[in-house]
Amino acid sequence: MRKVEVKKYPKSPPKAILNNILREISVKEHHFALRSWELLVELLAQWMVRNADLTKASMCCKPFHGLDLKLHKELYEHIDRLDLFRHYYVAAKNQPWDYLGDAYNDLEIRGNKTGICLTPKAIVDMMVQMTYGDIETKHEAQTICHAIAEDYKLRYLVFNHVPAFHVRPMEFPMITQMDPCVGTGRFLLEASIMFPKANLVLFGIDINLSMYRACLVNMVHMSNHCFSLLCADSLRLGECGPSNKIWDLGNRWSPPDITEFYWKPKPTIPFLQRYINK
Repeated sequence: MRKVEVKKYPKSPPKAILNNILREISVKEHHFALRSWELLVELLAQWMVRNADLTKASMCCKPFHGLDLKLHKELYEHIDRLDLFRHYYVAAKNQPWDYLGDAYNDLEIRGNKTGICLTPKAIVDMMVQMTYGDIETKHEAQTICHAIAEDYKLRYLVFNHVPAFHVRPMEFPMITQMDPCVGTGRFLLEASIMFPKANLVLFGIDINLSMYRACLVNMVHMSNHCFSLLCADSLRLGECGPSNKIWDLGNRWSPPDITEFYWKPKPTIPFLQRYINK
């Protein structure tokens, strides 16, 4: 019976499973809806730390650094006994999308207004496709050219007993994407899902801690590429390209203080003081 249930997991609707977890949290803890959603994100992170491989997609540091596994222990064990975490993990892997964001949007519809509006999936898909175009085709062409070049160099070495120094190494440009208001990670996640073979490196910033943590869970769960996420005010950050050391502080459950990277505004001079100095 257990094996039959596990086989059904990939075909299950992930959003319905999330709603079941939210229901269990509400019944056990009696929190308001938004706090239940935040607990949902935290409990999923705890399950991933214990059961998932966290070394493949993330970069800079170990994901969920600073997450306290002792918090909400009884609630976690109750939901884990129902096997809802694994059920959702498998189902969402099979049908990847930002279901945490959909659950959050449902809270907004029910009246828990926070002023955050997440972009609908159809618009996300359209914008990602417009941005990248035929990137998968280009990647496949580059792969074929690389294979042909390697085969030529091997044959040249066999027949001439000298390496093919005249053949220059092929360089494949790395493509980076940065979302300064990443939210739950819809644009980064969809780019990773739509172009799994592309040479992408993904970056995201959000000032809201709850959104940032939901994005981290989503990306660790479903991203096919390297990524680094920051909890920060993107409007106050200066130059932060892909090689900036600020990204070494990314992907942490408890974000460190990064105010040293914020730009410093010039001191304002009182209106009359400008003329007195002259």
